[in-house]
Amino acid sequence: MIIKETGAIKTHLNFFYLFGNKETGLTKAFAYILSANQLLLFSFLRELGIHISNTDKNFSNIEISIERKRIEGRTDIELLYKNKFHVIIEAKVGNNKVLQQKTQYLSSFEDVPQKVLCFISQINEYRKIDTKEINIKNLNWLQIDSFIDEKKYLDDILVRNFQLYLRRFFKMKAQKEILVQDLGNQNDMKIYKNFDVYRQAVIFGSPLYFAPYFTRSSIQPEGEGIAYISKVLGIISCKTKDLPAFKEDLLNFCDNDKNKVDKWLKGISLFNDNNESTFFFLDDKVKLPKNLLKDGTREKGRGKDWIAAMIPPNRCVSFEEFIKHMNV
Repeated sequence: MIIKETGAIKTHLNFFYLFGNKETGLTKAFAYILSANQLLLFSFLRELGIHISNTDKNFSNIEISIERKRIEGRTDIELLYKNKFHVIIEAKVGNNKVLQQKTQYLSSFEDVPQKVLCFISQINEYRKIDTKEINIKNLNWLQIDSFIDEKKYLDDILVRNFQLYLRRFFKMKAQKEILVQDLGNQNDMKIYKNFDVYRQAVIFGSPLYFAPYFTRSSIQPEGEGIAYISKVLGIISCKTKDLPAFKEDLLNFCDNDKNKVDKWLKGISLFNDNNESTFFFLDDKVKLPKNLLKDGTREKGRGKDWIAAMIPPNRCVSFEEFIKHMNV
């Protein structure tokens, strides 16, 4: 990595870039800003369900450690306030999954009233863990990016530089906007239309909206094409049978709207397998003025920035491109 270009009067990098693009670098950088910004630390603790007053005394009593060696293994980040709480954070980037760490550190916690095992990844991965004493929290790095993208951190150059690092090295700025996928399976279509749930094979990323493409062979009243768009309220990747165990997460997705969660769970019950999948929990769908169709030309490069033929997994388009096709 070149730190300063020839002819430049100073480096164009901020020091977080020196952590590199590996998950160990990202976790160290995240632990650092938690230790350096008192407001951010206490806001993050509240996000984890730990409610403690933001005072200098409490801040001074919190220990933040990285790569702590234990009998069970080496943890990524730990937040410890003796006799009050203990948080263990395991983080992954890209398509990497949290595997044995799901249960590896359950015996590593101090004897405190509040114990939280937090997983941060980029694929919205969830797994059921049977434990009553330890609270399990599933987050993704896009949530962390949104979490620190607030006015109260605007003047903290350290937080801003961390966000630039997060976006540049881990593609957080490449926010997936509208996920477009072929939808022809009758059962999956019924669940989408009636219960606002969509699923597919485990994927990377967190799109803001979902727009299903009704295939010609599905013979829907709306006809072929994209007839609806739905806001994505939450995403979970896990086995079908485990989803009801994450009811608290579902409630968080929709601001504790129990009717919406009951609707989602009813839709989930209609899936007739137990595959590990990525499930999208959607807001009320919006009907488009007209169906949007694939690029049906035969020209070289057809479907550029749009869709053509069979839509590949995890195909996302921009709002700009979507609106452009609405106006054709």
